[in-house]
Amino acid sequence: MKLSLVGICIFLLLVKAKAQQDPEFPKEFILHLKWHNGMQTNFKRGSTDVYVGGLQLIPQYTLVPKLLRAGIVLGGFYSNKKCQAIVGPTVSIKLKTLHAGPLGTVANIHANLDWLWGTQKQTLFGVGFNADIGNKFIVGISLHRDYTNNNWWIQNGLQFRLSKLKKKKQTII
Repeated sequence: MKLSLVGICIFLLLVKAKAQQDPEFPKEFILHLKWHNGMQTNFKRGSTDVYVGGLQLIPQYTLVPKLLRAGIVLGGFYSNKKCQAIVGPTVSIKLKTLHAGPLGTVANIHANLDWLWGTQKQTLFGVGFNADIGNKFIVGISLHRDYTNNNWWIQNGLQFRLSKLKKKKQTII
């Protein structure tokens, strides 16, 4: 009898965990620190590709829970033997939540669109694809077009969440 009650309780807990709403992209403020590096290229034979790397702060706020965040990119980078700055708006769109069965979610896949301006007259527009793992860190790759300097920026990045996670209120069945 006790074993069947324990089995029923475990079953109910698993059903409740499965029925919970998607916890990714909750309505909140989030702040990431991004380390990125890659290259600037124009894909022409005989031209040199230039290294670009730096740090960015990316504060965002969820506009549409479970779907859309918007914010701003504030960063510095090193390229062409110069330290430079970049700023502009960014939008993140959640594409997929990766579930881990009764444990909940482990990650989400999202795309971000950026429109950035640099201190050396760079005008970048591009997209990045990212995996947000455990809502703690993000790995990703991005491609931006610099319309002023007629080249492409291809970068990889690693982001760390600086803002605190909100504690979820526990409810008992």
